[in-house]
Amino acid sequence: MRILTIIVLIVLALLILLPILSGNASIPEDISAVEIGHFVGGFGRYWVDATKVVFSHL
Repeated sequence: MRILTIIVLIVLALLILLPILSGNASIPEDISAVEIGHFVGGFGRYWVDATKVVFSHL
């Protein structure tokens, strides 16, 4: 059970960190609506682009 928990935590960390590390989702400098919007937009844009690439190669 502990191994499954560790695997789930690693997968969740990758899902969150990949857009940030790629530069698509910049970490908000403050908690304004515009900064949060840019972060969420970059996060979503990364995963939409990644999904398109995966399905185009199938």
